[in-house]
Amino acid sequence: MPEGTIQETIVIIKPDSFWRHLNQPVEARIKSLGLILVAECTLAGQANLPEEKWREFYFPAIGDKPACWMGTSKYMAFGPVHVMHLKGDGAIQKVRQMVGATRPWQAAPGTIRGDFWPGADEVNAAYRLNFQQPGDDKFLFNMIHASDSEPSFAREVLFFPQLNTPAAK
Repeated sequence: MPEGTIQETIVIIKPDSFWRHLNQPVEARIKSLGLILVAECTLAGQANLPEEKWREFYFPAIGDKPACWMGTSKYMAFGPVHVMHLKGDGAIQKVRQMVGATRPWQAAPGTIRGDFWPGADEVNAAYRLNFQQPGDDKFLFNMIHASDSEPSFAREVLFFPQLNTPAAK
């Protein structure tokens, strides 16, 4: 990607970041990247997307693995989630480098998942049975979502009309 390429990305701080009281440190790490915060909103309760919408959101990434996307959609709808629309030079790559590997136990130190993963299995155990589905041997709590490409951003942002309201900006 040529230098000076302005990109937009969506970041979603997931429910496990909230119940582990890490949502603010995670948000601070993302904001430390120096990207432009276009809009942000926290979705909880009735304001959150319903399970059906979360299934639609995650289907392209997860594919036809019903146990996985059913559990993920229940978990995301459980909420709360914090959604951020960011923009800047190389935004997608900068955010994804800060986030770390999808499987937190594989994430490098210095990344959000790498630094905040220790202790997660124990804390998340109380929630696991609420979301893990038959056929999904290890439900993945990984704290944060970030768009992986410009086409993903263009698709994902459509799920959050709240980001287009004056109150969200």
